[in-house]
Amino acid sequence: MTIPPQYKILHVCKVYFPVMGGVQKVVSLVTSLLPQFSHHVLTTGEDGAILEQEIDGVAISRCRSYGQIASMPIAPSLIFRMVRLFKRQDLIAIHYPFPLAEIALVFCFKSVPVVVHWHSNIVAQRKLRWIVAPFTLLMLLRAKSVVVSSTAMIDNSTMLKAFRKKTQIIPYGIAEAKASMQSSDACDAYFVLIGRHVSYKGIDVAIRSIRNTAHKLVLVGDGPLLERHKQLAIDMGLANSVRFVCDASDQDVVDLLQYSIALVSASNANNEAFALVQLEAMRLGKPIINTQLKSSAPWVARHNKEAITVIPNDTMSLLNAMDLLSKDSEIARRLGEGGLRRYYDLFSVEKFAQKSHDLYRSIIEQASR
Repeated sequence: MTIPPQYKILHVCKVYFPVMGGVQKVVSLVTSLLPQFSHHVLTTGEDGAILEQEIDGVAISRCRSYGQIASMPIAPSLIFRMVRLFKRQDLIAIHYPFPLAEIALVFCFKSVPVVVHWHSNIVAQRKLRWIVAPFTLLMLLRAKSVVVSSTAMIDNSTMLKAFRKKTQIIPYGIAEAKASMQSSDACDAYFVLIGRHVSYKGIDVAIRSIRNTAHKLVLVGDGPLLERHKQLAIDMGLANSVRFVCDASDQDVVDLLQYSIALVSASNANNEAFALVQLEAMRLGKPIINTQLKSSAPWVARHNKEAITVIPNDTMSLLNAMDLLSKDSEIARRLGEGGLRRYYDLFSVEKFAQKSHDLYRSIIEQASR
């Protein structure tokens, strides 16, 4: 039997592990699930000019960032590094949004096929969006395919609508998981919110929503607003009702979800493009409370099917959803079972891996003809 060639793929993304986030998880999934390809991750970091690493067989180049402008790392060495690496690859996977990669692509002249993983639209940095729009347009013109997680990403992007024929819908997928036999939280009824402490996650809204109630909330994650949220909980008299877990392992997250009433995803902006954490709840058969955003997030877990979808920034509607799920076990069970079915139907890791593999391989082979 002939062994197929190990094609080389360069993934270019803004940040990578150990920084936590949805894009990082997707890049990590792709590199781990597709060992048929040789993966190299080009990203930014704060230590050293260029730090070369290898983790689990994946080469990682971290280019030093000297700060940020509108959330974009200032890492000029990434442009030069990408130009040098570009010519040695069989495929370039750019994980958007990352304006620096779009600029660097202009200086990459060799005819190497490009795939754009469009993880989210630029929402907060509107001024930056118009500055980099010409580079984004050039990137999309050059791309062989643009990968999105659902049709909502296309419908809510003026630029993507013009490239609808190039888009490929590949919903994210994650592996199955099991909770530990025991958990210290198993005796407490609580809701869990998992995500970085940044403004668009709506963590402050979740904290305010349980004021003067008996509900308990576990917040899993770290981030720049962590201390502010801790102080908010104290100011609201919720020091005993809100628990902060900053360094949870993957198994800790599974356990916290398994023994919770439901997952709360209180995001209030379309930066929350998919809310990958919803899949973590769905694979365990847990109900979800999410928000009505113009992104893929409310499509992943749909209102009254796998989730209760509420208005963003509305503490009362969030509280009503929490009250309903804590009091009506039948509704909670129905939503959880619906989520588990949807996970196996659309979001299994096998489906995600197969679709990603088929796309990469077909583009590389077409380019080599």
